[in-house]
Amino acid sequence: MVPGYNIALQMGSKTLLGRTQDDLSISAVIKESITKDDQGVRKRAVTGHDVTFRVSALLSLNSGSSTTQLDRDDVIAMALNTGSAAVVAVTYSCVGGDTYTCNAVITGYSESSSADPETDTTVSLDLQSTGAFTKSA
Repeated sequence: MVPGYNIALQMGSKTLLGRTQDDLSISAVIKESITKDDQGVRKRAVTGHDVTFRVSALLSLNSGSSTTQLDRDDVIAMALNTGSAAVVAVTYSCVGGDTYTCNAVITGYSESSSADPETDTTVSLDLQSTGAFTKSA
């Protein structure tokens, strides 16, 4: 059993400040073909994988000059990037396990707040890989 706090998603060399959850999803990209030679039987081949991430965090302001954490404003700035500036290096690791890397783009950012003073404001960040998700050496 792996404690949840042992798994971390980094964007560049930093993590999102106040993270409460990191999610990883891997879906096979499948190419289908039907040929006369196969007598109409569908053939399927995996041609790659779509890798997506979701990060949830408590709203955190002012990471200051932190070299290891991104705050709300850092992430909003990253989410608004376009072109090649929108691509960020992602590292997904587990203490005692393997580390995986890829390049990704931020496909969604959302904040959720309540009028209830006892409810913490949260942020969610969605990322999608732009290339191979590979095990680091």
